[in-house]
Amino acid sequence: MIDRGAKNTDFSHDHPQEPIISSEVLMDAPIGIFTSLPEGRLLSANHTLAQMLGYEASCELIEVITNLAQNIYAHPEDRKQMKNLLETRGEIHDYRCQWVDRNGRIFWVSIHIKAMKAKKGKTAFYQGFVTDITGRKEAEEEMELLMAAVEKASDWIIITDTNGMIRYANKAAEKLSGYAKEELIGKTPRIFKSGKHDRQYYKEMWDTLLDGNTFQGILTNRRKDGKLFEIYHTITPVRTDAGQLSFFVVTSKDLTEQRILEKRINHLAHYDPLSGLPNRRLFLELLSQSMGLVEKDKNLVAVMILDLDRFNLINDTLGPSCGDAVLRETANRINSVSDEKSIVAKIGSDEFGIILSEISQTEEVLRYVRKYLKIVSQPMLIEDNELLVTVSIGISVYPNDSENAEELMQYANLAMSDVRSQGANNYQFYAEGMNIRVSEFVHMEKKLYDALSNNEFFLVYQPYVDTQTHHVRGMEALIRWQSPESGEILPGKFIPVLEESRLLAEVGEWIVKTVCRQIASWQGKGLNVVPVAVNFSSIQFKQKGFSAHLSDIIQKAGIDPRLLTCEITESTFMEDVTNTRETLEAIRDLGAAVSIDDFGTGYSSLSYLKRLPVNNLKIDISFIRNIAQDTDDATIVSTIISMAHHLGLKTIAEGVETGEQLKILRLLGCDMIQGFYFSKPVRAAVIEDRLSKPIA
Repeated sequence: MIDRGAKNTDFSHDHPQEPIISSEVLMDAPIGIFTSLPEGRLLSANHTLAQMLGYEASCELIEVITNLAQNIYAHPEDRKQMKNLLETRGEIHDYRCQWVDRNGRIFWVSIHIKAMKAKKGKTAFYQGFVTDITGRKEAEEEMELLMAAVEKASDWIIITDTNGMIRYANKAAEKLSGYAKEELIGKTPRIFKSGKHDRQYYKEMWDTLLDGNTFQGILTNRRKDGKLFEIYHTITPVRTDAGQLSFFVVTSKDLTEQRILEKRINHLAHYDPLSGLPNRRLFLELLSQSMGLVEKDKNLVAVMILDLDRFNLINDTLGPSCGDAVLRETANRINSVSDEKSIVAKIGSDEFGIILSEISQTEEVLRYVRKYLKIVSQPMLIEDNELLVTVSIGISVYPNDSENAEELMQYANLAMSDVRSQGANNYQFYAEGMNIRVSEFVHMEKKLYDALSNNEFFLVYQPYVDTQTHHVRGMEALIRWQSPESGEILPGKFIPVLEESRLLAEVGEWIVKTVCRQIASWQGKGLNVVPVAVNFSSIQFKQKGFSAHLSDIIQKAGIDPRLLTCEITESTFMEDVTNTRETLEAIRDLGAAVSIDDFGTGYSSLSYLKRLPVNNLKIDISFIRNIAQDTDDATIVSTIISMAHHLGLKTIAEGVETGEQLKILRLLGCDMIQGFYFSKPVRAAVIEDRLSKPIA
């Protein structure tokens, strides 16, 4: 160590010892050592301090550094504070601040300084020890960041020792369990025990953990207030580098909101959202149960289908809101005259179904029929309009007509159609040989075959519009029928027949080929083509070699497969999840996209969705219709959008008709909307003008 001021300074009387570091041990000590005068002049330093500041040796450091306060402190105020502490206390312990080396690198140090007194009690010089704590400081900051994240995490996080004692619990754990952190520390997770799980559950858990594996599962716990709640928990055993078990980390996700959502979706899957009555799916289940409960040789079960006469006229002339009000009032009236023997459901857009159980004879059914005809036909005051609504009622009886639930519904439907053909506002029991509906079906099916052969079908396109920019981001192809004899036939007239006919797959293939040719035409014109969605039925989707055939159609058309979107309903992929996933993966490998139509109407869809290669979710119109008035619908839509985005999927809202609906969907983050608010389905020539500009 070099003392550059020794020959001009006399320390023999004032200093207790020479302020010079000369020991080889001190020179190469792992920490920096220095001495300096009170005014900051550096007297001596070891090699470690020199290297810390970017110098090769201490002599170089002392030659360059003239004043500690001016040369090495990143923040001069630190030097001033240290000086004050030294003057008042005479020493400093673990003062942490930042220094700057000769290359401008800023690093953290811990400083210990002691004032060395002369014989007269005055400070002769300072002796200091410096440790570079940059690594430690960064680790501390990382730990603080980690702890802040853990503390503020939405999932609860608990750390236990190897004996199961809780050593840490974050705020989420406090909030969810109802216990304060102080009440949890030192306890075991048994404090949450609900009694809902048997010994086998805990045995499997501990066997998994002691084998060194992570355990995951659903657990029912008990809050401090006694209420039960479900969590999905993950328990991870953490070991030392030597392999010894050190502690357990438990992360748990509250399933309360998910269970509420599942319950709501399950309700929507089985109940009509407009009337609150059971829907067609639940009606069939209840009918089968009712049939199984009666003794065939003693009692009967009657099935009624009530169809509102001329309902389309009300809906078209007075508007959908008035039509909805009529349906709700009709439901209320039917319920008001029903009793414990009857189950009322809404099984179609303007159809109600009724199950009458424990009926001893068919004449007893007439008592109910007359009540329904009378109560519904009374004048309704709807939105200042006095309306006269009537119904046509078709009836079938178990076991007289059939022992199959679906056949009973079909026969009741045939009887109802017979009533309507004779003037409506009446009732009719199914009679063997009744074939009016069947003959109409056969006639319509024959006309559909002719329409396909004579090129009477054409396509229209309804765009998907970006909720933010109003640019067209995609479109859906929809089939229409222009009959030479009858003019344009409404989709509601022929599509139900098409869906039940053997012609469905053939028409479906015509649609996809036509779409591919149209895309090729647009590409040839240099237009900014967006993806076009084609609806595929479950029959098409289950055909052997479906994906290979689709690939052949795309290749022959010479189009970019990314411009084709395959759209299937939730019910289609729920029928056979394994095969559906394989088919969808094959479609994805082609380069085409996949959309799930009417999303949210199937109960099990959430648990399977993450397993399917899907690009888009189309939110069903039943959630959109009342989104501005129904907070439950808005919550479900928000959850679906959030879940879809978490899975990397785009969302498309169906049936958007008002600016208020658009505003809400935009706020909820929905990507695209489809509906009459922006555009009805239009011909290809019209859609061309909209491919490269926003829709006003």
